[in-house]
Amino acid sequence: MQVPDVVPVAPYMGNHGAKIGGALLGEYCSNGKKMAEAQYKAWEIYGQDAVVPQSDNYYIAEGFGVVIEFYKDATPTLKMPVIDDILDVYRLKVPDPYADGRMSVYLEAAEILSGKLKKDGICVRGTGTGPFSLASHLMGTENFLVQLAMAEADEDEERLEAFRFLMDLTSDALISFSRAMLSAGANLVQAGDSLASISMISPAMYKKWAFPYEKKFFDAINSECMRYDAASILHICGNMTPVLDCMADTGAHIIELDTAVSLAEAKARIGGRVCLMGNIHPTAVLLQGTPQEVEAACEKAIADAGEGGGFILGSGCEVPPFAPQANLKAMIATARRHSYPLR
Repeated sequence: MQVPDVVPVAPYMGNHGAKIGGALLGEYCSNGKKMAEAQYKAWEIYGQDAVVPQSDNYYIAEGFGVVIEFYKDATPTLKMPVIDDILDVYRLKVPDPYADGRMSVYLEAAEILSGKLKKDGICVRGTGTGPFSLASHLMGTENFLVQLAMAEADEDEERLEAFRFLMDLTSDALISFSRAMLSAGANLVQAGDSLASISMISPAMYKKWAFPYEKKFFDAINSECMRYDAASILHICGNMTPVLDCMADTGAHIIELDTAVSLAEAKARIGGRVCLMGNIHPTAVLLQGTPQEVEAACEKAIADAGEGGGFILGSGCEVPPFAPQANLKAMIATARRHSYPLR
């Protein structure tokens, strides 16, 4: 993709875009045409540089057989995992992104949006649940973490091997889905691995059980990105400062950082290796702040990470559905006033 002179701006506006576009979340997350229509309407209002047809985190997990609870105007929640014991993992297989679960909903939305936005040079950001997080959906988060910790503590090689099989399985599922996303027209594909946060697990656990499988994903998908003139993103919530270098080592083209990470520190440590993205606070600033406070936060982010390029102004995580339009417009307008500061 061509690198712009001005600072790109791409807040993560999945469910916010749904509400701005006038969609009920229950219909939006299960109908690709409605998802695309709502996101396009939101883009017409905001004019941001990337549109993300996104809602919940269970569309790939559904393909494995997890049961999801749906609501009229709220995002779905996990009702029943597909396995209870890790030794049952061998009966699972990588789902078909075109036929299993709701992956086809997201693919359809991406394809429609790509057709509408390509002429304007707007990116379509594909979704993608990271390997560690996806593994937890298949077992239930608490159950997954407890069984993994016990297998580690007991040095139970049979169960540890089953966990390695699970992580390879979820990596392969994300690779399969992301390839389909690129084929549908997405310019950006991602591993959103929220449970791999250092706020949830130790740096040692991240390096052993999340990093190798995130790297596997990016090793596989980056060659596909090259074919499609696309890029890849790693997003993990929370304070990832202790493992910033590992995040860069995954091979992701773009590292999207949460609010808890200092952009200035990230720029100093890994800004020469990857593009950084973030990290305006979704609630304290975009939801609860004023347009003036949004502008000030965006100015600081650009000052901290924009020097020499390689920075995209974004939200630290998903923009709340009812964040004021004036705040998002202030964010986008601030980016539009800036070229990249030169070294």
